[in-house]
Amino acid sequence: MIKLITGAWSALHKWAGNSWLVLLALSLATAALYVDARRVRADRDAWASWATATCALAGATPAATTAERVDAAGKRHKAVLPRGVACSEAVQDLAAFRAGTLASTARLLTAAAAEQQAKAVSDRTTAQAESGNRAVALTTMEKADAQIRDDDRVDGSWFAALNRLGGMQPSH
Repeated sequence: MIKLITGAWSALHKWAGNSWLVLLALSLATAALYVDARRVRADRDAWASWATATCALAGATPAATTAERVDAAGKRHKAVLPRGVACSEAVQDLAAFRAGTLASTARLLTAAAAEQQAKAVSDRTTAQAESGNRAVALTTMEKADAQIRDDDRVDGSWFAALNRLGGMQPSH
């Protein structure tokens, strides 16, 4: 088998010389360039499709457009925007809007958390004070219950203790 291959090789070399090797190398280089060009075109088309979709979502067009601009003197005039500029500005505006919205949301959430914390501290302080007042009112009521006479008559101090226990009168 090896003899057959080497014989075919030498016969081809005698017939064509080295020119067929140059032709083969040139064909391989051409094929490689063709494949690379196809890949580049596919990448370009994919990026163009992505740009068109992104611009459409941003509310702009990737094509060259005419837009109204205000110059440094405050005069309005029409300006021709090159391809992609209007889309780029629209995307930048959306990114700035998103960043501003996130920043203001963070500020609002921080303020709400601080307000919640302040309310929790206030509620805890109030609950502690009410708990102390309730304990005092309960002790006062127990003393008033202990002073009830045998005929089950109660006086004003018992009703005052009952009102304090029910929260209708402040504790002293």
